[in-house]
Amino acid sequence: MQLNSLQYLLNTAIGIYSLIVMLRMWMQYSQADFYHPISQAVVKWTDPALNPLRKTFKARKGIDIAALVFVFVLGMVKLPLLLILGGDWTMDFITNNLLALLLLGVLSIVRAFGEMILYVIFIGAILSWFRRGNDPLSYLLYQLGEPVLAPIRRLLPKTGMIDFSPMVLAFILFWLNRVLWDLAPTIWQWA
Repeated sequence: MQLNSLQYLLNTAIGIYSLIVMLRMWMQYSQADFYHPISQAVVKWTDPALNPLRKTFKARKGIDIAALVFVFVLGMVKLPLLLILGGDWTMDFITNNLLALLLLGVLSIVRAFGEMILYVIFIGAILSWFRRGNDPLSYLLYQLGEPVLAPIRRLLPKTGMIDFSPMVLAFILFWLNRVLWDLAPTIWQWA
């Protein structure tokens, strides 16, 4: 399906907001510094959407369930909204494709989480080339990346000052993206 300009804008907005909501969930899980200006901005952008859901969906083991539910719902409604904007909408679409829409919601969580982690490690790696100090942004990115990089780092052999764990994680994320594309190309495209 070729996207018109309104569909493209909506698709991009939903993708970016899903990424921000997943970042909020991950900041809470990784116990990142919530006093950092970036953390405060993420909290302000996501509170209006998440606070009503938190009354029903409580956090469990440090994971913000309300954020996951919100991204799931965004993923489910994204394709019908795009079809409405394109003029291809019928009510039968939901009834005939309910299972596909549920899978789309789950895969939207997976995709948003993978993209968020990839951006965190990529920005952290780029900043490590230019910043050698303990500045607040580098520390925030370290806090966000450490829960996924530490297990990989333990498996890799010691290489002195060079940390290969971000490259290994990026390779794993790119490979998983390719596997999901091979398994369900149509659904993964819209996730």
